[in-house]
Amino acid sequence: MKIPACLTCVALLCAAPASAQMSVTTIGATDAANCYQNARSDLSRSTVPCDKALKDSGLSISDRKKTLVNRGLIHNRNGDLAAALDDFNDALEIDPALGEAYLNRGNSYFLGARFEQAMSDYERALDIGVSKPWAAWYNIGLVYDAKKQPDKAREAYEKALNANPDFTLAQQKLER
Repeated sequence: MKIPACLTCVALLCAAPASAQMSVTTIGATDAANCYQNARSDLSRSTVPCDKALKDSGLSISDRKKTLVNRGLIHNRNGDLAAALDDFNDALEIDPALGEAYLNRGNSYFLGARFEQAMSDYERALDIGVSKPWAAWYNIGLVYDAKKQPDKAREAYEKALNANPDFTLAQQKLER
């Protein structure tokens, strides 16, 4: 199943717990589309359109799982990791092969310094075919950086760049 997606970078990996990974948003319909727009915007913190969309009994299963991923991404941005994990887990209950949910759940784990779980989810996203594999490789590099393993981080950033030669965040990491 192909899911239209766009990358959103929350922030660059620095010292703060709000360090960034690559996230993948998905698009839905109506309030779900507004949720998607909020998830795409690094400045938006509102889950209200997502909440409204998820209360809509007419929301398709496909739009429901996408909206859960998008709301989870916003929860990550807001630092509400427990709520984010709930949303990604709910999306995975609907579709256990949803690479974007694994990628973004990995971000929740990363933000909570649960690096092994983050790595597992990033690898799972790659295994099942996340729409933007360079995002997963970049995030794997961030995990290795956090674990003070620069050689493995460099290798992951190179894989991200091989998957998308125009991916500037990976290029910047390799230039440092």
